[in-house]
Amino acid sequence: MAIELIYLDREALVSAGLLDFARAVDDVESVFKMLAAGEVVMPPKVAIELFFNDGSPKGHLIAMPVYVKPLGVAGVKWAAGFFRNPERGLPHGLDVIVLSDPETGRPLAVMEGALVTAVRTGAAAAVGAKYLAPDGTEIAALIGAGVVGRAAAHALRAALPGLAELRVYDLKREKAEAVAKEVGGKVAGGLEGAVRGSDIVVTATTSHSQFVKLGWLKRDCLCVEIGKNELEDAVILRADRVVVDYWEQVKSREWVSLARLWRQGLLPESRIEEIARIVSMGRLGGGGLRVFSPIGMACEDIVVANRLYREAEKRGLGVRLPLWRATDWL
Repeated sequence: MAIELIYLDREALVSAGLLDFARAVDDVESVFKMLAAGEVVMPPKVAIELFFNDGSPKGHLIAMPVYVKPLGVAGVKWAAGFFRNPERGLPHGLDVIVLSDPETGRPLAVMEGALVTAVRTGAAAAVGAKYLAPDGTEIAALIGAGVVGRAAAHALRAALPGLAELRVYDLKREKAEAVAKEVGGKVAGGLEGAVRGSDIVVTATTSHSQFVKLGWLKRDCLCVEIGKNELEDAVILRADRVVVDYWEQVKSREWVSLARLWRQGLLPESRIEEIARIVSMGRLGGGGLRVFSPIGMACEDIVVANRLYREAEKRGLGVRLPLWRATDWL
């Protein structure tokens, strides 16, 4: 008996609709509801942290398994993040996703995962903004115009069609200009100027400098921290609501600001909320200072990947690969 799977490269995924950000936002919002309803089996990530001989971090390899019962699919993302890759002409993140049939374990698809990661990360940020942004939100600021920031900008436009102004700031102005042009945004001349007066501040950088200052923020403001050390401690400690995606996962990562503040006894666990529960209950109205710090969940990857796989099957996209054609070793 022959067994085949589909291999989907980035081009096939884009043809299948990967860059449809409205669909990606819907995907992530729906899987948050499934998660809240107990319909997702998702162990915490398993990480291998790698270091150079001098003890400085080299990168990590992370396994992210999940079973999404209503979709009838299981999967795993094998995610690599290596800090010096750009010096080698490689992207920081290199990911692969595998989908499996949960009834038989048969592999269904293998696909490029880095762009899926960027799109679902942007979509998760946008879902957070949809449910947590203060009433009357009109202005959003995006700090960081890399691949993830670019995806977040498109996702914000999809999730918040009434957004009047989207400011974009990046240390490399040309990157901010390119993203602003794509999404009908406005290039901010400086970091502080981008943040001040914004109702939503989305940070999508690799910086650990905690560059967003409490004194820059409006009284009613949502900070979405895609990177994990971009808000100064006072922002988190003074926030009226602190929301994550998966607290058990967040607190196990020693380098994350929220986890550090929790370990230091400054941020009680009782203050932490999870986005899936909020989405299941409905939008959080009112105002105040709110922080949403998602670390990323496998269910987000697999819900997007499953849609793309089903569409690829319909349209004959990708390359069919045999695991074997004939064998007596069964």
